[in-house]
Amino acid sequence: MDAKIHVEDTSNTNGTTHVFNVEMARGAGEGDSAKDPPGEREDGEIYPDKTGKTMFDRYYLNSGKPIPPYVGLRGKSPAVTWVELFAQQQLPAWRPVITPAQVVLTLVCMGVAMLAVGIGCTVSTMGVVEAKAKYSHLPPPGSLTDFTDEQKSRYLQENGGYVVDLEIPIAEDMEPPVYVYYELTNFYQNNRRYVRSQSSQQLAGISVTPEVMAATCEPALYVTGSPNASFPSEGLVTPCGLQAWSFFNDTFEFSVLGAEQAGANESFTLPVDSSKISWPTDSSFLYGNVTAENFNVYPEYRGGATVTKPLNQEEHFMVWMRLAAKPSFWKLWGVVNERLEAGDVVGVRVLNQFNTYGFGGTKSVVLSTNSWLGNKNYFLGAVYIAMGGIFVVVGVVFQLAYWARPRRFGDHKHLSWNKSSLRLG
Repeated sequence: MDAKIHVEDTSNTNGTTHVFNVEMARGAGEGDSAKDPPGEREDGEIYPDKTGKTMFDRYYLNSGKPIPPYVGLRGKSPAVTWVELFAQQQLPAWRPVITPAQVVLTLVCMGVAMLAVGIGCTVSTMGVVEAKAKYSHLPPPGSLTDFTDEQKSRYLQENGGYVVDLEIPIAEDMEPPVYVYYELTNFYQNNRRYVRSQSSQQLAGISVTPEVMAATCEPALYVTGSPNASFPSEGLVTPCGLQAWSFFNDTFEFSVLGAEQAGANESFTLPVDSSKISWPTDSSFLYGNVTAENFNVYPEYRGGATVTKPLNQEEHFMVWMRLAAKPSFWKLWGVVNERLEAGDVVGVRVLNQFNTYGFGGTKSVVLSTNSWLGNKNYFLGAVYIAMGGIFVVVGVVFQLAYWARPRRFGDHKHLSWNKSSLRLG
């Protein structure tokens, strides 16, 4: 009897699959069959016996190698390499039998672990001290009535800005470092057009033509919107794009008043370090030694602050160019390396220039300490605690259900062919 066996002969360098005719003597295996050789099942596969051998163990390929154990008949592709064995789920595997006790123990352990992490996150967040003061609502000094947002927007456009003073009371001791942020609301830095409006090549100092930059930087590519010989470099803006054009231009000066001096003229300056507030990778890789040109220097075309240093040294600029994912966000302004005591009042003199009144945004100054998780945020701890509680409750419910209706594990009477309702004949 001849059987066609499709086997990949690994001795062939071209990786082709050859068909070999193997002469099988009658009586091979444990019995004779005129239809199928012993050891073959109805699905056409040759399976090993209990000892791991197949009916073809004594036969060899032309290369002298033995026929592999899993050989397909009737044109079926063999699984002879580990890749094919993996694809056919024929690799040796451990299939654990999950018991109710193991399920309950796993759920409870995972729940307890998440509860521990959630409590740790919450306790860490509770140790963060924040103090915030909003200043965008303050009118220009000397005004007798409150200004509407429209009036404030017009005032900024006509006068360039105005100075406001505010005080931030410190309710709890704040250990250094104390981080100083400015907060903007209703400002969508994640807008698709805004996100694309910059030239990464130009920022890195790579030479690029205006035609290439026009695809992303317009309408903030030229000072007047198009080349103009009356400006240097025909008015080409460096850095170009709406992101850079809208660079935040409010400035802050900080001082500290003692608790008994609040509102008095006596104060001392609170130094704020802004030297290393950007990501180190930004100054090293994203920004080059690029000098700004035609950038927010003409009041009638200006959108935000100017840049006086090379881009890879402008810390506030690099922080601004790190876009926020949400319309309300904080941007780091600097770091205070002095201790602020409870009862102190931090005075802030703000040069209010950034126009948020046209789109209904607000501006605030924030002082905050940090934990190993960052700023104050109860969300992460709450999620861990909630999920941990759910896991523990589900584990307890599973255990109670098993106690209420126990069932012997591995009982064969629950197999479908052992149930009387499914028996045939």
